[in-house]
Amino acid sequence: MEHYLIPVIPFQKQLIVRGEGSYIYDDKGERYLDLNSGQFCTVLGHANPELAACVKEISETIAHTSSGILSEVVLKAAKRINEISGELDARCILLSTGAEAVEFAVRYAKHITGKDGLVCFEKGYHGLTLGTQSITFGGKYAAPAINDIFSVPIPGENDTAECIEAFAEVTERNKNRIAAVVMEPIVSVGGMIYPGREYFREVRRICDKNDLLLIFDESQTGFGRTGAWFCYQEFDVIPDMVVCSKGIGMGYPVSAVLFRGELCERKLTMTHYSSHQNDPFAAGIVAFGIDYMEKNELLRSNREKGAYFLEKLKEVTERNRLFVRARGCGMMLGMDISIPGVENYRPIYEKVSNLAAEKKVLLQGTDGGRVLRFLLDYLISGSNIDFCADVLGGIRL
Repeated sequence: MEHYLIPVIPFQKQLIVRGEGSYIYDDKGERYLDLNSGQFCTVLGHANPELAACVKEISETIAHTSSGILSEVVLKAAKRINEISGELDARCILLSTGAEAVEFAVRYAKHITGKDGLVCFEKGYHGLTLGTQSITFGGKYAAPAINDIFSVPIPGENDTAECIEAFAEVTERNKNRIAAVVMEPIVSVGGMIYPGREYFREVRRICDKNDLLLIFDESQTGFGRTGAWFCYQEFDVIPDMVVCSKGIGMGYPVSAVLFRGELCERKLTMTHYSSHQNDPFAAGIVAFGIDYMEKNELLRSNREKGAYFLEKLKEVTERNRLFVRARGCGMMLGMDISIPGVENYRPIYEKVSNLAAEKKVLLQGTDGGRVLRFLLDYLISGSNIDFCADVLGGIRL
């Protein structure tokens, strides 16, 4: 049946028919532990019954309005987002995907500042629309190329002080052309890199000095993933805009852009229209998710489960020489595959992934297969974490 689809990526051999909690089931009745909550989206697990009831209620009330009409649930969701945003004092718009949300943020950054340039990480990922691809991996794959894109090295792969100096030099030299700095607090596709608090505090200071807007792309880190509502709260850094997607929709296509409250005091004369902006459907899901996470204390749980899983991954690296450098923040973790003399890790990762799948565990690799990444669902059990660690510890090539 695959020949009915556009072949943009290769597919794994399993044909999935349903999901439940941390597991998905194929057409042969086999059950697989999903260690990345779909594509990092189903943070309350697959087929969560309370979320399903929420979606049913929305679909039986009102799921969609025209762009210029507000609904009660949209106002409720916006208020809840404002409450969890802390010092950001956020004003928000609800959209559909992370790429759409990044495009919106960049569009308004250029409108507000009257400048066109953007600063990004050399190995950051923000989407594959033309605008977002211009800042994904420094824009080197964007076609056609977009002018005034300035990429900088990432702390964690490079010395922090040197990275701060490089960022300061680029922004100072080009401040009259740069509208905004767009960065992931944790660089996922680039290899699970954690730049850290010191770096982002300096980035904020330098942005203020040069009148640049700071945009955090929290498509993956936002909505509780790291153990705080947003990763900027871990750094005690207040960005000007925050992009949130994936987890905020809990498996449904929902994203949001948060503006710092003070930013909305500037004159915003540019309008924005999208078929599904500020939809009641999205708003109902977001409001439900915030309430659910607070009721079940999932921020605290994510910190605790993440710390437990990190310890398990470190144990794996101690007993299996194939893996090194376990690291993580909350429920967003990584671990490297390491074989002396190997440069192309894609075939190695494929073997590791297939061996894990034989044991009914689904993995994801990144950075050319060199890194395993784990973005667990928030309700995963301790026994499933133990099972994952046992499978990884037993993999031999």
